[in-house]
Amino acid sequence: MLTLIAFQVPYVNWVSVMPPVDARPLVIRHDAKGDGHFASPRSGRRQHRGVDLAAALHSPVRAIRSGTVVQVGMHRGMGRFVEIDHGHELHSLYAHLNDVRVDAGEKIKQGDLVGTVGKTGNARHPWITPHLHLEVVRDGVPIDPLTLGLRVVEPPASPSDRRALANETSGSSDAAEDE
Repeated sequence: MLTLIAFQVPYVNWVSVMPPVDARPLVIRHDAKGDGHFASPRSGRRQHRGVDLAAALHSPVRAIRSGTVVQVGMHRGMGRFVEIDHGHELHSLYAHLNDVRVDAGEKIKQGDLVGTVGKTGNARHPWITPHLHLEVVRDGVPIDPLTLGLRVVEPPASPSDRRALANETSGSSDAAEDE
């Protein structure tokens, strides 16, 4: 019994949810191509199923909770992605990744590196700022990841402030936006 407990200790969630990117403060993406809030309108009467967190290209993406990687793949819209089962009917999905650092079936700890921020899938457009798309599903229903305790700030209001934030999070100038 003691051996089983010792084996499980590394996989305990020590905080309710860990920020998936290192950017401080966490900022919701808002650029010329859209709003990254949960349930924002999308084409075809769809709603955004997650949140888009602005982050520097190639910066680390971390697991918000401990769990098991259930899927690693490529999707036309989400690009490169990772899905994690956290138990108790809670799943998280990390999309638009540049690269993936985990494999399906791998057990991971809260805060472990799962990949890096990229511009894959529909985030390839040059007007879309680098970001992590984070989805959380509980009991098969998408929920706002911010309800788990992530704290974010609203994006800057003016276009010039948004450009400054985009350059800061991407580490590039306007001239280098040729991705």
